[in-house]
Amino acid sequence: MSSNGTDYYDLLGVRKDSTPEEIKKAYRKMALKYHPDKNAGNEEATEKFKEAANAYSVLSDPEKRKAYDHRGRAGLDDMGFRGFESYEDIFGSYGDIFGDLFGQRLRRRAPGPARGADLQYLVRVPFREAAIGTRREFTISKPDPCDECGGAGTKGGRPPEPCPTCGGAGHVSQQGRQEGGFFSVTRPCSTCRGTGVTVGEACPSCGGRGRKERQKTISVSIPAGVGEGAVLRLRGEGEGGVRGGPAGDLLLVIQVDPDPVFRREGSDVRIDAKVPFATAALGGEIDVPSLRGPARLKVPAGTQSGQSLRMRGVGIGSGKDQGDQIVRILITVPKNLTPEQKELFERIKGTLT
Repeated sequence: MSSNGTDYYDLLGVRKDSTPEEIKKAYRKMALKYHPDKNAGNEEATEKFKEAANAYSVLSDPEKRKAYDHRGRAGLDDMGFRGFESYEDIFGSYGDIFGDLFGQRLRRRAPGPARGADLQYLVRVPFREAAIGTRREFTISKPDPCDECGGAGTKGGRPPEPCPTCGGAGHVSQQGRQEGGFFSVTRPCSTCRGTGVTVGEACPSCGGRGRKERQKTISVSIPAGVGEGAVLRLRGEGEGGVRGGPAGDLLLVIQVDPDPVFRREGSDVRIDAKVPFATAALGGEIDVPSLRGPARLKVPAGTQSGQSLRMRGVGIGSGKDQGDQIVRILITVPKNLTPEQKELFERIKGTLT
């Protein structure tokens, strides 16, 4: 889905089984229709131009297209896809699709603000903490904007200046003459490499990278009932952006450690509990473990071995979504009977069924 809820296939007017070439052709047609040079001041055209670029970005990439077909926008979110934020990003990525219909707008531009990459970390959580929720604190190492240059990558954070060779055009033209007339050859400027600007001296602190590695302590709430492989997204806690760009996200992939006592079954947990023969026959109460500490289980008279008893509201989750604990009864029979106990069992064994 696009940001306004429109399906990307519908937006470009293509079928779900369309070939890459058909998708490219449809995008070019729509992008040229809503191109900013043809629709100056038209905000609706501006949005459609960006939506078309986002749709093409997804449908022209096999991995993004697969994720989108499978889970829609949620699949793209898991991949960290945010779409284009400016015209320059679009022209930088797909300028060749438009050809030279719009002249100098398609030349290379100076690098603008760039969003930091998403970072992914594996977080191991004990079974019981994952079941009832917890808060974890850990330290990560990640690139953040350089304090000295503010992420610009230049000494003192000095902004780029127009290239003195090409005057900011990004290209230079050389006049020549051939039989029958004159001709002009245009080449990318060798001084600025087609960007139209010079960035000056690199920042001595970060070496021109715009970022420096730093450690940061993160505190995160693990929601009750989180499952194996779940991904928690912390907005803006990923790699720092450069040249004023936003930071990426931090993706925490949950790994739940198994528990020797509890077994998960949806929102319920299962355990085994040993019950003395007499208690199972006559009824009573026994102590059993639960996710939140020791608990008492009422055992009805005549409970059979292998029978399951349900403890309401002491399972996985919290509040109204909290599951149950299911206890499988394992009856224990005494191995060493006293003479008096043997005599007693002899007297009543004929009445036991």
